[in-house]
Amino acid sequence: MKVTYLSHSGFLLEAETANFIFDYYQGELPRLEPEKPLVVFVSHGHADHYNRKIYQWLRYYPKARYILPKDIPTRRLIAEEEAQGIPLGRAVIQLRKNTTQELLLFNGCPLTVTTLKSTDAGVAYLIEYEGSTIYHAGDLNLWYWSGETRQYNENMTRAFLREMEKLRGIRIDLAFIPLDPRLGVHSMDGPRLFLEYTTCKWVFPMHMWGNYDIIAEFIHKYPQYQEQLAVITHEGQVFQCY
Repeated sequence: MKVTYLSHSGFLLEAETANFIFDYYQGELPRLEPEKPLVVFVSHGHADHYNRKIYQWLRYYPKARYILPKDIPTRRLIAEEEAQGIPLGRAVIQLRKNTTQELLLFNGCPLTVTTLKSTDAGVAYLIEYEGSTIYHAGDLNLWYWSGETRQYNENMTRAFLREMEKLRGIRIDLAFIPLDPRLGVHSMDGPRLFLEYTTCKWVFPMHMWGNYDIIAEFIHKYPQYQEQLAVITHEGQVFQCY
């Protein structure tokens, strides 16, 4: 599989028989095969995770499908896009939190999608496709803010650990998780706990707001995870994952 870092929390994953895009809001998308199934995941509606430009891709990739959480309104969206000649109604699938759904792609291959409840907005996705398991956290993270109350941070910690318990024991091939420098001394808490709870081959930090140095800082503090962590340095960077 090939992974391209698009920007912020946005990634393109190219598998042998399908392509997957997560949380696109900006960045250059490479040319893809028009007839290859494309699945576009949106974790939530925040502007740094979601750009309505993604629906224009249906003009070039007729086998695209969009997976969104239920808290993104779609009725008006679909009407506006279809007024422009984009047949979005048949392409959108919305999932509730804490559900599992199996979808059949145009190539006849099943895709199993499980949603987790975010500690912010929307959902995180756990995906099974052709023997691989992929996790994209969206904004599911331990948002422990020094300026918040003790009660808030305790509740946040409990909520995050509840979701991590759902991942315990699952073998994950590729994971995309927030490593947000705005959290200061607590920026590494969420990623560290994720790695403690899971067994993961490749881990891609995201939501770094351009501060890629935090990856080296994380590895320096937790060298036991060095082999798992992808070192991102710029938008458009490509990784070959085997």
